[in-house]
Amino acid sequence: MSLTNFWQLLAGLSIFLFGMYQLEIALKQLAGRTFKLFLRKHTENKLSAIFSGTIVTAVLQSSSVVTFMVLSFVGAGVINMRNALAVVLGSNLGTTLGSWVVAMLGFKLDIEKFALPIIAVSGIGLIVFVNRKKLFQVSNFLLGFGLLFLGLNYMKKSMESLFTNLDFTPYLHLNLLSFVLIGFVITAIIQSSSATMVITLTTLNAGAIPFNFAVAIIIGSELGTSIKTLVGSIGGISAKRRVALGNIIFNFVITVFAFAFMTPIISLIQKTIEIKDPLIGLVLFQTIINLIGIILFFPFLKKFSDFLENRFKNNQKTATFYIQNISPKMPEIAVEVLEKETLLFIQRVISINMEAFHVVGIELKYDIEINDLFNKNISKLITYNEKYDDVKHAEGEILSLYTKMNEVEIEKEDFIRLNQLVASVRNAMYSAKGIKDVRHDRKELSESAIDIKYNYYKFLQSQLHDFYNTLNELLSYKEATTCFEELIRLMGQIQKDYENRLNNIYQLSAKNTLEEYDVSTLLNVNREVYSSCKALIYSLKDYLLDTIHAEDFESVPVSVIK
Repeated sequence: MSLTNFWQLLAGLSIFLFGMYQLEIALKQLAGRTFKLFLRKHTENKLSAIFSGTIVTAVLQSSSVVTFMVLSFVGAGVINMRNALAVVLGSNLGTTLGSWVVAMLGFKLDIEKFALPIIAVSGIGLIVFVNRKKLFQVSNFLLGFGLLFLGLNYMKKSMESLFTNLDFTPYLHLNLLSFVLIGFVITAIIQSSSATMVITLTTLNAGAIPFNFAVAIIIGSELGTSIKTLVGSIGGISAKRRVALGNIIFNFVITVFAFAFMTPIISLIQKTIEIKDPLIGLVLFQTIINLIGIILFFPFLKKFSDFLENRFKNNQKTATFYIQNISPKMPEIAVEVLEKETLLFIQRVISINMEAFHVVGIELKYDIEINDLFNKNISKLITYNEKYDDVKHAEGEILSLYTKMNEVEIEKEDFIRLNQLVASVRNAMYSAKGIKDVRHDRKELSESAIDIKYNYYKFLQSQLHDFYNTLNELLSYKEATTCFEELIRLMGQIQKDYENRLNNIYQLSAKNTLEEYDVSTLLNVNREVYSSCKALIYSLKDYLLDTIHAEDFESVPVSVIK
């Protein structure tokens, strides 16, 4: 056994793994958002979820990436656990596409003849197109593709040299279970079942091991690929641990089933289907056991998801309802989920503001998906101060996510929207603080025996009812122009109301109808209520309007608004 051949084998494996990594990175950059949107759109039922998981994994050639996408969707409530498990099932099948390509092309062609030109052209492209993002990523993709096959070629040559004169007889007494363990360990270490398949195909092509031993290695790799997800879930949120457990159970059952029925499946491939090429036979075996896994679990996905939902209860108290399960490393999903959290945050602020002034008769239109959970959690918060503190904590969690997202690469469009949403949250919180600051004055007015003060409170309460009711309706609008015009009208209305109330207070003061202390109280309440309402309008401006309408809103002169 030549030392040169040994290092050639390891170098080939390293180049192959690096090529796979480059492919994955390039594809995520080129169409990362597209993949996520595709997954989200095609997970309405478990059958389409399996299909979408298969397709996306077949293109990305990384079931781990797809699994982490699914984790984000589950945590955000975008898809349920049942359909998430269906995507994971599909992703197991999707990984076999790369194996088919390698088995059918990698050992049949002179790889260097097309791999080297691809590497040369793409390498130059990385230098020439460094400032052109799309072409740079295309070059990155082609480089990964070329390196993948170049690494395969090195592995192929080294294996042929290593095992040309190798007598395998001493190893034939080993139990097949030992090779299952080998497959498990290799995959657990290099964290790629595709790479394990390529190593096994290369070894099989060199005649180094019998077909059934190669099959045993692939069986072990099915479970070994779960280790990355398991490690990534340690200390993570409940949803992540549930999906990781589901993935492990899937692969464990598939591994046990494949090992138990290895002989009849091999007989099916070699005698019934009559596949003579051992490389094609090995990939077909991998495909068959993953198809069987889908068939076995498909009827029980609902019960299985219910079982997982009862595992790993999340005892960590959070003030937010959507974003606590989101990873900032997936900014497109995070921004989308933050949209929902921001809407809920605005509604919560409106709710506590109404409670502060005893405004009733308005039913806020919460997201139907979270209505029961939200009402159940909020009902535990008895006092106004508890609810205010909970909203304040929610703001902190949102800002924490925002800070983390600023540390990752994010598309310009998503970055602009992210800043809009955070501005919306800050303005809403400012509105809540303004109302909180005058609660003691509100209490004095609402309980006053002086008719002027009490009537002022009732009049202000009526105006706030109309204002919050309009905001509630606006939050269900979708058309930017309609929202823009209504927000402009609202801004003019609150300014007009503020000035009318201010003039009324001055008139009462001039007539010596109120004590100086009472005049100060009314002025303070009038100012803070106006500032609070204005902040909420700006909050809705950032949440509801696109950047063009938001800029137009900022530029409208005060005289026009009036």
